[in-house]
Amino acid sequence: MHVRLAILLCLIVVLAGCGRRLSVDTVPTGFPTPTVAPFFLERPMATPFIPPPTRTPFPTRPPVTQAAETGSGQTNDIRSLQVFPVYRDELSAGWSIDNSALLGSLTLTQTNVVALGQHAIAVTPSESTGILFFTITPDSGIKLRRDQVAALRLRLSGGDTPIANDGMTISVVGSNRVPYWEPNDNSVSLEGRVTDSTEPLFPETRLYFLGLNRAIAPGEWAEIYVWLDDLIYEPDYTYVTGFYLKTSSDLVTKYYVDQVEWLVRDQP
Repeated sequence: MHVRLAILLCLIVVLAGCGRRLSVDTVPTGFPTPTVAPFFLERPMATPFIPPPTRTPFPTRPPVTQAAETGSGQTNDIRSLQVFPVYRDELSAGWSIDNSALLGSLTLTQTNVVALGQHAIAVTPSESTGILFFTITPDSGIKLRRDQVAALRLRLSGGDTPIANDGMTISVVGSNRVPYWEPNDNSVSLEGRVTDSTEPLFPETRLYFLGLNRAIAPGEWAEIYVWLDDLIYEPDYTYVTGFYLKTSSDLVTKYYVDQVEWLVRDQP
């Protein structure tokens, strides 16, 4: 009798120990099975922001920042500057685009993509670098003195295609001899520059150096300011005689220009 009782107690102790081990090894119900898989899943790529098309131009530099004095003691407060149009629906008297080169097409009366008014300039560059060149004609009577010209302002669009902010350059040219443009004018020079250098004498400035911090989106007009005092490596000259936009078809397939004008300080 005592032996049977001892055997029964031993069996109870053994079964109790097994029950405790089973309770430790068994995953509790109601909790997810542990796994490391989520740490190795690929993260979704962020969708890049694409600005919506707009017909409202954005300035390359807010005009309010131009109130500071220049090195000559003059001010560039846009409210005090006179506006001299070059193109508003048509080319102003005394200006020519006949010296443009390497363009597939050029029209001054395009009506499909317009910033203001009824017309804009439409340009298709060729495969080579095309130049839309605005120049003052010899019989114009226009005199734009470099020390009085504050800025060139224009509106630019790619129509239904974007224009990258490194896809185009703008250059302002001048003379020390005459107030109009003429070919082979060698009156301006840079100190230390070889006279027959193939490099441009006047700086060709990309749009991003003019403050354009992103591409001009399809359907958008950008208002471009070229402040002459901000140009780097500009030679000394007396008269502004023209300016040009330069690009090629592999960078910009087609572009539109409107509301082109000079901002000029009052004569002293």
